[in-house]
Amino acid sequence: MTAAAAQARKLAPPALAGAALATSFARRRARKASKFARANEMYFTREGYEQSTSEAVARHRAARFAAFNSVADLCCGIGSDSIAIAGAVRANGRVDGVDCDADAIACARLNAAANGVDDAVAFHVGDALAWPLRHDAVFADPSRRSARGRTLRADQYQPPLHAVLERAQEIKDRALCVKIAPGLRTDADRLAATCGAPVELEYVSERGECKEAVIWCGALARAHGARRATVIDANGVHVLDAEPFRARAGALDRFVGEPDPAVIRAGLLGALCEQAHATLLDPEVAYMTTRTVAHQPFVRWFEIIESAPFNVKRLRAALRARDIGELVIKTRAFPLRPEEIAALLKPAGEARATLLCTTIRGKKTAIVCRSGTDALQSAGA
Repeated sequence: MTAAAAQARKLAPPALAGAALATSFARRRARKASKFARANEMYFTREGYEQSTSEAVARHRAARFAAFNSVADLCCGIGSDSIAIAGAVRANGRVDGVDCDADAIACARLNAAANGVDDAVAFHVGDALAWPLRHDAVFADPSRRSARGRTLRADQYQPPLHAVLERAQEIKDRALCVKIAPGLRTDADRLAATCGAPVELEYVSERGECKEAVIWCGALARAHGARRATVIDANGVHVLDAEPFRARAGALDRFVGEPDPAVIRAGLLGALCEQAHATLLDPEVAYMTTRTVAHQPFVRWFEIIESAPFNVKRLRAALRARDIGELVIKTRAFPLRPEEIAALLKPAGEARATLLCTTIRGKKTAIVCRSGTDALQSAGA
């Protein structure tokens, strides 16, 4: 990166070199992450790429805007959501993307052309809190950064979350959607009071990572007061809708389940356990257990080979006895990190397994498992 930066600065003025490098590095990251199908034709600022929505997630969200004729995208950045929404409403109307960053807007215009929707979307340099909302619906993606970097405080968003939500009262039927960090602690009643309409909270994961959450307001909210966990994987989009309730705990059974992080963030462990006929290993730990399993997009199952209180000497002997050397280590509610456990165990062998280290009713526990496809094949699922 240093050599590339030095070479770029020899060929162009600093500002132009910086812009070219930002796009080059973002394109490389986007290709590696399969974030955008046309990554090689798109343009990015550094912050714009980091905050941009992946194509798959943006397309999923845009589907709710298909019934509207005009949509505003506030804090549109490099335009990933605007492009998806324009694709959804193209036959009926138009999208206006607004951002205070002129460089991001320049990128957004080029990206819309690269994706073939430049006739359905217009981009403007402007203030998200002052832009006139003469639209049927609005999407907003405030920057989740403060002067010190990323923030989980809603009052440090740019613009602040409460100020964005208050703009719902300027929109017909309060049709507003706001993207937030999945780790932000939110209260649905308080959010509803701020925007003046019922809300729905959706948590979205892609490839096993909870990428973001959104607040659906007014006419855009489908299940008022409910939570939604959405999992996007190679097989499509999977949705779990429910009212949050506390899951009960039970004794360790044949299988242990690792819920998708979107389910955990959405507070839907109770609903998932009910659906999977499972219980939690511990009321405070997000591992499930059950006797029989079937393939589900919301949980990854592991078949238990052996479980015992965590003891390095005993665990090392158990792995050696089974010739286990290829070991994936996962921890939850446990004082050691996976790499620290691996250094203690020094596994060596030909067989593979997954080691779950967790706390069950106050006791540090090690669970050696068959994982993923192996576990499902063993169960006949």
